[in-house]
Amino acid sequence: MRIYVGQLNPIVGDLEGNTDKVLETMEKARAEKADLVVFPEMTLCGYMPEDLVLHGSFIRAMEDELDRVVRASKGLSVICGVIRQNPFHEEKNLLNSAAIIEDGQLMGFHNKWLLPTYDVFDERRYFARGKVLRAWHIAGVKVGVLICEDMWQNAGESISGTTYPWDPVKALAIYKPQIVVNLTASPFQAKKKDVRVEVCKAAVRTLNCPVLYVCQVGANGPIVFDGYSLYVDVKEELRFVAAGFREDFFLLDTEKEPPAVRFENDPIDEMISAIVLGIRDYFDKSGQERALIGISGGLDSALVAAFAAMALGKDRVMGLYMPTRYSTEQGKIDAEALAINLGIRFEIVPIDDTLTHMIELLQTQFSTVPDGIVEENLQARIRGMVLMAFANQYASLVLSTGNKSEFAMGYCTLYGDMVGAISPIGDVLKTDCYELARRLNRDKEIIPDSILEKPPSAELRHHQLDTDTLPPYSVIDPIIRGYVEEVLPIDEIARKSGLDLKVVLATVQRIYKAEHKRRQAPVALRISKKAFAIGHRMPLHYSGYEEKLY
Repeated sequence: MRIYVGQLNPIVGDLEGNTDKVLETMEKARAEKADLVVFPEMTLCGYMPEDLVLHGSFIRAMEDELDRVVRASKGLSVICGVIRQNPFHEEKNLLNSAAIIEDGQLMGFHNKWLLPTYDVFDERRYFARGKVLRAWHIAGVKVGVLICEDMWQNAGESISGTTYPWDPVKALAIYKPQIVVNLTASPFQAKKKDVRVEVCKAAVRTLNCPVLYVCQVGANGPIVFDGYSLYVDVKEELRFVAAGFREDFFLLDTEKEPPAVRFENDPIDEMISAIVLGIRDYFDKSGQERALIGISGGLDSALVAAFAAMALGKDRVMGLYMPTRYSTEQGKIDAEALAINLGIRFEIVPIDDTLTHMIELLQTQFSTVPDGIVEENLQARIRGMVLMAFANQYASLVLSTGNKSEFAMGYCTLYGDMVGAISPIGDVLKTDCYELARRLNRDKEIIPDSILEKPPSAELRHHQLDTDTLPPYSVIDPIIRGYVEEVLPIDEIARKSGLDLKVVLATVQRIYKAEHKRRQAPVALRISKKAFAIGHRMPLHYSGYEEKLY
């Protein structure tokens, strides 16, 4: 069988545009004399439309677009991910389905059995589960069709992390498929690709047939899909891997045996690719042209500016340096050097006079001169106002420059340095930010070395360092990784990290205390195993965090 794979980057909600991409890919498949063309999960609507699917008109429009695909399929078989109305009276009236089409006829659907409702997924909110399996006869071959999570349970709890009462892979075995096609929208997280290979190999062992894993690519809001569609043959050899972080198309001839390939990946390069794709798709899919960044001369804003220039091009990025009496000369030098290296527009907007006026204004209301945290946060909020004014004037979106460590600790200012439409590194720990910067500088200096060498500082008071208020990031980050991403008990975090239990407890308490800030933070691109807001969900007020932690 000759199978053409369309690893597409759909736009959530753009039913007509996504269907146009499907039809164009079908024409490519015809040119390659393919028997079957396969697309990822929810190709027609993009993953995940969320409450758009509750509008009946949206589902009916998707059905109309599916009809376009069916009419265009003369002489070709197609498997395509859709959402459709549930024909049965059940708790949920929608189904996450794969449409099986052959030569101008809609042959039927496979409905997703296993509906993930954890981390970034919330499918049981919308869909009823599938209950029927079969092998589809396509071009003389028995083809099993599964959707994403359907295949993970079979790999075992240590890999899937789930214990559903059903295993669609085992249920499919009685139909003796000759190949299995899995349509997926599997989000990026660092080091996940090898896990997907193991999931495919486990299905091969169970079904004694090859597996084709067809992935969505692109960023939809905070979630990044990295592509890397896979083909694992009946010998459990990985025979093909599609490109990562971009659309890709390839022809698979199951009668031939191409050389085995390896999945070579570098976690730092992958993180860079994910962030760049996340920024680019956020802007392009929402029709935005320009990015605006407050550049401080520090590491985080330098990283965000570099990623924005990579994603959008230097002409679509502007940086603002907004000094006060507490800003250092070295910070200014570093900010200017960064802008020159990136080739972006750079403006200096001094805000010290505005700070003085605000202090004088408040002094008439306060019994003392505003200083300390009041003066520090005033600076951050003045900068936020200036950024938003420039954004309005130049029709730009502000990119927040906070990192995950700062958001975890609440080391950020509401309505100040937290302003922004999206947070590109909001799911990146501070220690990883250094790794990302060094990788960007691998071939030439992009981020000035002096930024990497100086200790982190908010520069909101003279001689200020982050460590005046926080433990070192080398201490904070293992605790965040253990508590937020791995959901480990506090005593286990202390044991594994070698840190004092009191330090771990105090750090976790700060994580709880900052929840109200994170609820108002810009959405962060999801990079890690568990991101704040879309993955890590905690009560806004947990009154027991000072007495009892879990």
